Amino acid sequence: MMMRGLFWICCLMAWGHSAAQPIPTGAWRAHPSFRDTRLLEAAGDFIYAASVKGFYKVKIQTGELAVLGKLQGFHGTEITALRYNEAKNTLFIGYSDGYIDLLKNSGDIIPLPGFYNKLLQGDKSILHVCFEGNLAYVSTRFGILSVNLDLEEISDSYTSIGPGGTTQAVLSCTVARDSLFAGLPDGMIAARLSSTVNLNDFNNWRRVISGTSCRHLSAFQDSVFFSKDSQVQMYYSGKTVQRFSAANRNIVRIDNLQDRLCVFRPGGILTMTAQGSLSTAAVNIIAHGTVDKNLNNWYCTGIGGGAIRLIPGGELGYLPNGPNSNSVFAMTQHGETMVCTGGGVNSTFGNAYNDAGYYIFTPTGWGTSPASPLVTNMYDFTFTHYNPVSGKIYIATHTNGLLELNGTVVTNKWDENNAPLERLPVVNFIRVSGLASDAKGNLWVANYGAANALHRMARNGTWTSWTLPVNTVRNLVVDKYGYKWMINTAGGVLVFDDNNTATTADDRSSLITTQRGGLITNDVLSLATDENGYVWIGTSQGLNVITNPMDAFTNPRADRFVIDQGGSVGYLLGEETINDICVDGGNRKWFATNNGLFLAEPNGQKVLLHFREKDSPLPSDRVYCIGQNGKTGELFFGTENGIVSYRSDASDADSSFGNIRVFPNPVKPGYTGNITIDGLATDAEIRITDANGILVYQTRANGGTATWNGLRLDGSRPSSGVYYVFGVNGDGTETAMARFIFIR
Repeated sequence: MMMRGLFWICCLMAWGHSAAQPIPTGAWRAHPSFRDTRLLEAAGDFIYAASVKGFYKVKIQTGELAVLGKLQGFHGTEITALRYNEAKNTLFIGYSDGYIDLLKNSGDIIPLPGFYNKLLQGDKSILHVCFEGNLAYVSTRFGILSVNLDLEEISDSYTSIGPGGTTQAVLSCTVARDSLFAGLPDGMIAARLSSTVNLNDFNNWRRVISGTSCRHLSAFQDSVFFSKDSQVQMYYSGKTVQRFSAANRNIVRIDNLQDRLCVFRPGGILTMTAQGSLSTAAVNIIAHGTVDKNLNNWYCTGIGGGAIRLIPGGELGYLPNGPNSNSVFAMTQHGETMVCTGGGVNSTFGNAYNDAGYYIFTPTGWGTSPASPLVTNMYDFTFTHYNPVSGKIYIATHTNGLLELNGTVVTNKWDENNAPLERLPVVNFIRVSGLASDAKGNLWVANYGAANALHRMARNGTWTSWTLPVNTVRNLVVDKYGYKWMINTAGGVLVFDDNNTATTADDRSSLITTQRGGLITNDVLSLATDENGYVWIGTSQGLNVITNPMDAFTNPRADRFVIDQGGSVGYLLGEETINDICVDGGNRKWFATNNGLFLAEPNGQKVLLHFREKDSPLPSDRVYCIGQNGKTGELFFGTENGIVSYRSDASDADSSFGNIRVFPNPVKPGYTGNITIDGLATDAEIRITDANGILVYQTRANGGTATWNGLRLDGSRPSSGVYYVFGVNGDGTETAMARFIFIR
């Protein structure tokens, strides 16, 4: 990007996404990364922008930002084409899976799933769109679609236009004079537009250019402009001439925008008016661009900065708040600050060389890896853990050690210079492969491949190390008995007991496998422990549970829970691949699988929820990890298509009441969601009464949170007025009260 005045306007979504405000119980919010914005399109008063997994708009006049996506009614996450039809006041949105959305002037979103639903093998991305009258001609790798914007349907398709009637990939289309031109990977073809011409008959198409690919077709003054060999060429009446050279740089867009021919390519934006005058705006890095109704040039880089508007003497960048990347590996599951790592292992637990870093979500929104000398040469960030005793957050890497955060500030780094962490020979990396803390606040660290594969850092900063029967360990957790559980990447689960002493004489360990302990498979992917002391083991073929960890060293037994779910009897989670497990404040279990998210009740006897991409805001069924804000109960789900969150009706708590809060307050007319009460003592009994002391509702908290559906016990809606919340903790030794306003 060129060196001139640059101002960044980073803002949160204008509605339903203010990070400073908690979301209601049962509500979702999306957290895509917008840093890699790669498509822009001006449409009336807005600039619409798409990153790899995100979608947003900028109001031209004020710079106000609004995040768009599934929660607002749009179809997918990966947009590959954006084009605005001013005459129809319609924004055409094409996705990588072939789906099409039409955003109409009224704000209505019209879904066109026809091409998406076709059983075709291969890339179904919408590549390009052009307009002619009420039709949109859509370029795909399977030919051309014709979309009728008035009827809001795919009216025709031209898929047999290749040699001999074969399928022909089309990179872009345009209409000039009386013909439809199609740019191909090896040239350009054209066919006359007429009601008497069958465009699906290859015999009606003529080749006008042969050789290398023709891209970014755009009609301007009856000529077809396109890119070929880093040049802008013009086709007119059977002749092709070169108009502009891009100096061997890749042209990213040629289009007729605001009655001007605009060429976007690295180095700058070239504009030609109808009178033939030329102008150039110099910009080094461009992934895409557009021109708004006030003739302002906009561009994006694809590597940072969001949607950028050129202004005299500088630029304005508009970027919604979000994580630095969509890459995810692991998340913290307790504490008020949620940290997500970008990742750093491959399929063999080697290095991925991922420089995405880590992202931090606080009540003020997302932040990225803070600048610190301690983070130098740190990449492949993997496991992360919140220590509830010290309040510190720890982040592991697969390369150069371990970081400590106090809030969002990096306060320490441990490697071989100040800790017993060991570098592996040959690769020369420290692979910290698991983090956990015990009831005293000691930090336990797994050191994959090291001679001493397990370390403990006491709260006073002293380190102690242990040799384990196997050193290929990861995903460390500590249960309520102080036992350390780890996945053995060579197969099975290792449990270790140091007997709370520094001597090794009384240490115990046990390797649990299919042969010893009854695991479904030795391919273990995830571990979690709960308030009951159970150890939950997620594998590639389902779920095991160890209900008596005390027997793990002598007679280990990994059970499978059989449940009756709506009359169907089977194993809990069946044969799902379980990538991660999270225990919420109500001791319920959340499971991240390749088939969406599951929530099971505390004892695992019933599935309470199952979220999938097709029936929820999840951007993908493949969920890699789960994070949690323990205070609010908001859960974060890391998927292959980015991060979303969901506020559950449970949160962390202790035996005492905190600052009880009712949300929303006041409850306004027409509100139909759950009313949330948090800050409660663990599993407290809750009663809601009116001002006269008459009982309206009664329930019990999930951890530190309770919810009310806004109805009396008899199902009627209460009258407007002041209502009171009374809470009693589990043993009846403590009470608390709060009040709120309910408006019918």
